Amino acid sequence: MTGELKVRTVLGDIDPAELGVTDSHDHLFFASKLLPGQELDDPIAAAHALLEFKMRGGAALVQWTPYGLTRRTRELAWMSEEIGVHVVAATGLHRVEHYAPVILGRVVDGLVKEFVADLTEGTQPADLPDEPRTGPRAGLVKVAGAFHTIDSHARLTMTAAAVAHQETGAPIAVHLELGTAGLETVELLCDKLDVPRKR
Repeated sequence: MTGELKVRTVLGDIDPAELGVTDSHDHLFFASKLLPGQELDDPIAAAHALLEFKMRGGAALVQWTPYGLTRRTRELAWMSEEIGVHVVAATGLHRVEHYAPVILGRVVDGLVKEFVADLTEGTQPADLPDEPRTGPRAGLVKVAGAFHTIDSHARLTMTAAAVAHQETGAPIAVHLELGTAGLETVELLCDKLDVPRKR
C-alpha cells in the first residue's frame, strides 16, 4: 500500500474515489470475553445488515474488528462480492481485557510480523495460527488506548502499528476508550513514532 494512495478492501485495492458513501467505523462481526452475550457472530445477520446499508445508499464499510475477536475476514469477502459493497478488514489488537491469555500469547512477541502479514499476505483465524493465510488482506491496523491513558499494552500495540505502517503504508485506526486519551495517542503515534496525521 505504499506509493500512490489506495484503499485495501477484502476484494483488492481500489482508488479512494471508488468508495462512495462510507461507514468508516463499524462491526459486522465482533466477539469478546469482556462482552458476553453481545457477540456479533452470525454471518446471515451480518449479510442482512450489509444489504440494508447498501439499500440506504451505502457503498463501503470499514470493519474495525481486529485480530482475535472473530473478525471473519473470509465471510467479509463473500458478503462484499455478493452484496456489492466495498469492505475493509482490520488487523491489530484491541485492549488487553478483550483477550484470553492464550490468544494474546500467540502474537504478543511478534506483533509487527503479524500485522504486516495480515496486511500484505492475508489473514487467518486466531484459533488456527498454523493454517495458511488464505483470508483476504487487511486494510488497516486497529489499536486501542486505555481509559484516560496509554497503558503498557496500548504502547506496545501502537508502537507495532507504527512500524507496520512504516513498512506498508497502512492507515492506523484507534479506539479511544470512552473518548479518552486522544491527545496522548496523537502525541505517541504522530509526534514520537512519526506516523503522519493523515494516516
